[in-house]
Amino acid sequence: MQIDPATLSRRDGYFLMITAIVPRAIAFVSTTDPSGLTNAAPFSYFTGVSSSPPTLLICSSRRREGLKDTHRNILATGEFVVNVVVEEIMEAVVIGGTDHPPDVSEIELAKLRTAPGVKVKAPLLLDSPVNMECRLTQVLEVAGSAVIVGEIVWIHVRDDLVIEAPSTGGAPASKVIDVSRLKPIGRLGGDQYVRPGVIFEKKRG
Repeated sequence: MQIDPATLSRRDGYFLMITAIVPRAIAFVSTTDPSGLTNAAPFSYFTGVSSSPPTLLICSSRRREGLKDTHRNILATGEFVVNVVVEEIMEAVVIGGTDHPPDVSEIELAKLRTAPGVKVKAPLLLDSPVNMECRLTQVLEVAGSAVIVGEIVWIHVRDDLVIEAPSTGGAPASKVIDVSRLKPIGRLGGDQYVRPGVIFEKKRG
């Protein structure tokens, strides 16, 4: 089948992309507004940008009624936390992905445990094993979506997930996260998600 994207409706183009670009990591983003009201929402258009300084991005599409709460809060405060999604918080992710009025805290609605950040005011979600505190660096408007770029200024990792990677080429060993223990959840299309399957290694020649 050959497809000309110009012939697709916005809806059809969206569903084609989210079922072709899979699996996608999920950023469960926690924020707070200037008055202190908390918010949490999942974003699967999400990836790393740079490792020095550590930088990531999330993409937030615009709604007819305006900006998403997460987007608006980040613009207002310049801060957010990306929490890695694991199966234990999937119910909260579904709640966070459902539309709620701006004065409703998805964090409170999902009864998530929180803690204050070290360098940002946005809360950490304690039931997530990895939390990345971020400060906004720039927002790019691309094709009706906002590409929100943030520098990671502090990282929290559950102790049992950290291992040493074998040394290669005489370089010192590095501390890394054991993905087989982390067991992150990936996003597919619609209401479909995926658990980690077979993890394999193929070294570069």
